[in-house]
Amino acid sequence: MITLKKLDGSTMYLNEDLIERVEDGVDGQSAVYMINGGHVVVANDSASVVDKIRTEKATLLRRVRQVSQDHASAPSPTLRSAVPEMTLLSQVRDQ
Repeated sequence: MITLKKLDGSTMYLNEDLIERVEDGVDGQSAVYMINGGHVVVANDSASVVDKIRTEKATLLRRVRQVSQDHASAPSPTLRSAVPEMTLLSQVRDQ
């Protein structure tokens, strides 16, 4: 989830996976369009909204990679069986 500022100054949290596009608005505001057809106007400029989305996606990918690396070096077979197999992005790119 990313944190955005509503026009009244309060904070809202938005699932970045549901965002279809972000458009520039007036006075540093932007419109965030959702995949379900809805939209919200926020007090953040579009560049900062996109940066928040990228940062959140990168954080999630780092977590997946860390879990996968931890899984590969797990000392106990019981721990290995508790964590499902994951494919790294680097493995997908090499194919």
